[in-house]
Amino acid sequence: MCLMIVGTSKAQYTLSSPYSRYGIGDMDVASNQVLSSMGGISQAYHRNNVINVLNPASYSAIDTQSFVFDIGFQMGWKTISTSDYSSNSFLAELTNISFGFPITKFLKAGISLTPISNITYNSSDTTLETNFYPSFIKVFDGNGELDKVTFGLAYQPLFNEVAKRFSIGANISYVFGNIYRSTTVEFIDTTGFLNDRLESKYNVSAFDLDLGLQYFQPLKNGNILGIGLTYSLPLHYGTKNTDFYYTYYHYNGQETIQDTINHNKYDGEIKMPNRISGGISFEKPNKLFVGADVTYTTWEKFEFQKEGKNPNMKDSYKLNFGLEFVPNIYGSYIEKFAYHAGINYDNGHIYLQGKRISKLGLAFGFSIPVRKLGTNINLNFEYGKMGTHDNGLVKESYFKMGLSITAKDRWFVQRKYR
Repeated sequence: MCLMIVGTSKAQYTLSSPYSRYGIGDMDVASNQVLSSMGGISQAYHRNNVINVLNPASYSAIDTQSFVFDIGFQMGWKTISTSDYSSNSFLAELTNISFGFPITKFLKAGISLTPISNITYNSSDTTLETNFYPSFIKVFDGNGELDKVTFGLAYQPLFNEVAKRFSIGANISYVFGNIYRSTTVEFIDTTGFLNDRLESKYNVSAFDLDLGLQYFQPLKNGNILGIGLTYSLPLHYGTKNTDFYYTYYHYNGQETIQDTINHNKYDGEIKMPNRISGGISFEKPNKLFVGADVTYTTWEKFEFQKEGKNPNMKDSYKLNFGLEFVPNIYGSYIEKFAYHAGINYDNGHIYLQGKRISKLGLAFGFSIPVRKLGTNINLNFEYGKMGTHDNGLVKESYFKMGLSITAKDRWFVQRKYR
């Protein structure tokens, strides 16, 4: 049923981004609406009713006798513009399906289905007539999506008070999906030249591994300081590839293939970079939480299908800052709402025309408790900008609205009757 929902969400995805042409696409996807409403923080955040997939050590916060379920959706609007024109797009997608549950008092588990990246672009370059060639347009087109199913474990030693403050975890993910890319050369207002197109399809099937650590230090006044770390190993995503290279011409408004130059099937790989993240937090239990993260990714090591290192990819860092505030956990129903706000900044791993494609986002939201059901309804809103109009580049501005439902129920309890 979960896979059917994901298939439906893909069909509704219509958002285009020219920057998704680089790397494995647009990786700005939400793994949890609560964390997204706090600027995307994750490293030193753990709750017994929130499944934090981004740091597997956080699963240790799940209660020994509880089962946690989370499902999230997102829709958004994006404006893509240059200095001369602009266009609008819309998206609607499933962001996550997650489960968390205990195995033993020491060991907790999490399972999730989340997207990794989206690819939707169509761009072109025009070359004017010379002494050797007539004018032609070079068109770059691509689409696809990568998703992952993750199984994670967190271990928390309980043999003394100091050991209880630590937890370690690991996520093993199965990554799957398809990427389509094509490059077309089409001549303008001329005869005697055949257009040509190279279509490449990549079926991705691979495994990923993330390691996590969290430590929380209680203070004398009852407040808590926390730190968190995660490390994603540099791995190779195996792919099954198909290349189809052919020439064609237009006849009666239709494309007609003239000759097939190459049709080849072969194995390939995508070399993914390593990533390290760290974060700190300060918490006043049931009242205030403040956290900050920094992430560094070695994108210069990225390689797609043995094409070598891409000069348009640069090592990058990302900063996240967020907070959560509850007016009065013991007050009226409205006072029990949890309010979130955050900001994130990415200096950009894409480098074009002498500019990094940086991004800035602002987010806020709130969680609404549902009485007697152990359930929260979480709403998230985010506005951001990416890119620039300088040097003929493209600027994107977006607004996203997310909804998730988190259910926490008591399981694994042996009932006793008299």
